[in-house]
Amino acid sequence: MEIMGIKNIHPTASKASSKKGWKLTDSLREKITALAREDAAQNVYMGNQFLALRKSEVAKVAPDRAALMGKVSQRMADMK
Repeated sequence: MEIMGIKNIHPTASKASSKKGWKLTDSLREKITALAREDAAQNVYMGNQFLALRKSEVAKVAPDRAALMGKVSQRMADMK
């Protein structure tokens, strides 16, 4: 089943996200290791600092999914 308008949105989104790259740098690896050791000492799995670090790294490369879903919803509403 083909939904009209989706193909126009999807290639643009994939091109935009392919321009952004992400690499696990040595400094980031050291931060993760230090946070893991702190969390292990406190008997915590993925503490708040690690989750905040992960969220900030994901935000650098992940597309704004809410905006993409808003565009899809708008296109669907326009088709009615």
